[in-house]
Parts: sequence; C-alpha cells; structure tokens
Amino acid sequence: MKKKIDIDIVMKLYALFADKKWNEIEGNKKVFENFCKLTDNLTQEQTDLIFELTERYKWITYNEYNSRLTNILKTIYQDYGENTKKIYLFPIIKPEDEEKIKSGNNIIYMIRGIKPFIEDYDKIKFEELNKFELLIEDKLKLKENEILLLVDDYVGSGETLKATLTEVFKNSTLVNDKIIVASIILQDDSLKFLNNIGIKSYSSDTVIKEISQFYKSPALEEKIKIMEEIEKLIPGGSNFSFGYEQSEALVTMIRTPDNTFPIFWKEHRKNGEKFKAPFPRY
Repeated sequence: MKKKIDIDIVMKLYALFADKKWNEIEGNKKVFENFCKLTDNLTQEQTDLIFELTERYKWITYNEYNSRLTNILKTIYQDYGENTKKIYLFPIIKPEDEEKIKSGNNIIYMIRGIKPFIEDYDKIKFEELNKFELLIEDKLKLKENEILLLVDDYVGSGETLKATLTEVFKNSTLVNDKIIVASIILQDDSLKFLNNIGIKSYSSDTVIKEISQFYKSPALEEKIKIMEEIEKLIPGGSNFSFGYEQSEALVTMIRTPDNTFPIFWKEHRKNGEKFKAPFPRY
C-alpha cells in the first residue's frame, strides 16, 4: 500500500542526517531532497528498509581522503618502515583502462601530496608507475628493501583487483610478501581473497554485503524480497541488481561506486515520472 510522505518521515530523515553529520557536507540539501522523493515513492516496508540501510551508509567526502590516507600510510610504516627504503606505487586498474584516469591514479596523486608531511617517510623514496609495461621483469626487480603498493579508494567485488594482480604476477620476482594493497574502503570478500593468497592489505574501513551478510533468516529472505521490489522502480535496474557483482555496498566516495545498491545512485521511475537518486553517479 502506497503511503504519503509526512512530517514524521521528514523529521526522521533530518535526525538521521544530523546523527551522521551529513548536514555538514556540501550538497547535503540536494541529497536530502532526493531521499524525501524516494521515500515518497515507496511502501512503508520499503521505506523502513531504506532507513535501515541508510543508517549504515558511508558518505566519504573528498576532504576525508587526506586524513584516511594519512592514517593508512602511518600504519603501513609501522609494519614496513624500518626495513623499507623505496615504495613503488601502482593503481588498481584493469589493463584495458590504463590509458584512463581512474580512482587509483587519483589516490597516487593524493599520496604524493601527503608524503612530505609524514615525518616517518622522509627517508623512504616513492616512485610512481602507471603502465603495466613498467611492471615487467626486465624493468622492475624489487630489492630486499623495496615493496610494491597497489592503491585505490574503493576495492569492491575484487574483479579489478584480480585483473591487476594477474598482470603483476607475470613478473616472477614480484612475490606476495613484497606486495601491499591499500584502499580507503575494502570489501570483506576482497579482504578474504587477499588474506588467502598472502597479500597484506590496509584500509580505513572494511565493508560487508549489507543485506546478505548483515541479516539472518527469516529476516534475510524478507529484506532480499523487499529490495527486489524496490529495484523494479529502476529502469534497467536488473543490470546492477544489488550492486555490481552483487556487492551490496552502501558507500559513496568522490563518486558512488556501482557496487552500491542501485536505488541509491540510479534514477527511478514512478507513474511515468523520473526521480534522481540520492547519490547519483552522473
């Protein structure tokens, strides 16, 4: 049964934004407005699920990147700093995308600016690599006091990470204990994958599949069914059902990754009218 948005819904959203400090983020009014329109087009149980998910949603702004990356670098230093003289930086990226500027490239650029202000790194040299051809054995042989750091802002399903590692491992000298993965957000599945192959990873947050890994039966089946009904409002929503590779993420970075539930970033349609998502990708 369709329910009309009322002051209670608006106040609940307002309280949620205040609690998460989203009301302090530039552009929050537009996000709030789109949330209101979204809940206006949902049933009560659908709205309840959206509120539950939004309570766990992470909206990480560009301004937060600096502090999060700084903390990651400091943690890496605690584990590797004393025995490391040089760190090679490489973006987590698919080979077919290496000519594009992707989020991993942006993270390297930010690390370049952060490093001079971390005293621990004064004696460690950073070298940036941006082509897979620079990783081949003829061009890169890590010395005992050197490591390769693969970076991104968000590692989700692990597809791009695995594509990067496939190329990295073509260089037989790049063994697992000389490789580190650093990402501001790391999906639990990717963390487990890295642990299983013996590659150490660093992140400021680890996230799970926010329905499948959060709820237990019988609530699990109920929440899945409700989300499937919500996604019917999204034109072409089945292409990204539950997020890319069904990652079920609840994350917005500088740009919302398509691993996030699509209702949060794809426009939906109700009675022939289109409505923008709270965190549109485009």
